[in-house]
Amino acid sequence: MAEQSRLLNVSETQLAHAVDAKIFHRAQPYVGEFTHRLCVGTTIAGRVVGNYGVYAVSLSSDGVQLTPACTCPADVEFCKHAVALGLTYVEEPNSFYDLRSLATHLEQRSPTELSALIVQIATRYPQVLGILGVDGFTDEDDDEEEDDDDEEDDEEDEDGADELDEDDELEEDEEDEELTEGVDVGAIYEEADVLLDEFQEYLRGRGVKQAQGTLYDDLLQVFVDDYLAAYEVGKLTEMTHDEIDAYVRDYLQERERTSKRKLADTKRALATFYTFLRERGRMAPDVADAIIQYCQPS
Repeated sequence: MAEQSRLLNVSETQLAHAVDAKIFHRAQPYVGEFTHRLCVGTTIAGRVVGNYGVYAVSLSSDGVQLTPACTCPADVEFCKHAVALGLTYVEEPNSFYDLRSLATHLEQRSPTELSALIVQIATRYPQVLGILGVDGFTDEDDDEEEDDDDEEDDEEDEDGADELDEDDELEEDEEDEELTEGVDVGAIYEEADVLLDEFQEYLRGRGVKQAQGTLYDDLLQVFVDDYLAAYEVGKLTEMTHDEIDAYVRDYLQERERTSKRKLADTKRALATFYTFLRERGRMAPDVADAIIQYCQPS
């Protein structure tokens, strides 16, 4: 793999210089958490669990500049997941499967064996047929079908064929407004930065040592960074205590499943964080107390 590392030309220093210190710091919990690790020439790829599902991440190099790509909703060119993928490669290059090995293996197969293999793959993964140019399985075909469906829907609406009761229309409009109003991903990230900075000041004010503060920041960054700060805090204030309890339990169980960190550490960090929210007036005491109580050592 030494050859791969040289061809990819990626180092921890290069990754640190590619982003600001905060993004680099928040990439750390994802380092080593990737699955489906691949290396294709000067490109590495992998998948990692995030707040909104599994993200496909890749990182390429032309020998000078790094080019990241990620399916997460972050509105930044170089996200923490791409940084983490690069750091994972720096630390564990041998864990990335070199697709050149696959090419060498396939070259040794006969045409009959290759045909049988392609049929087997296409049976399990029909989308492969689109890559092979089979009609009806390409992305262009899907786009055309969606366009046709949209045109048909427009015609039906104009003709009144798809009628809705006035009350149903009003209810549907209200639901759409509820789903879209206030959900600004960019604002969530900005507010999360502010909230984490305030939390670190709060920890210092309470005499928490820097090492412990860094641990809390690591444990909380996934919870705060993507959705708690601007959106979920408001959502939690509208929940009943039972709903909050279920929400936090589900979150902690998911974190334990997808992270190597101890559940007790995460609970301790969350209890401190919600105490901070309550004391700073960012969350109603009765709401925060329900979560703090759940996060206490059992």
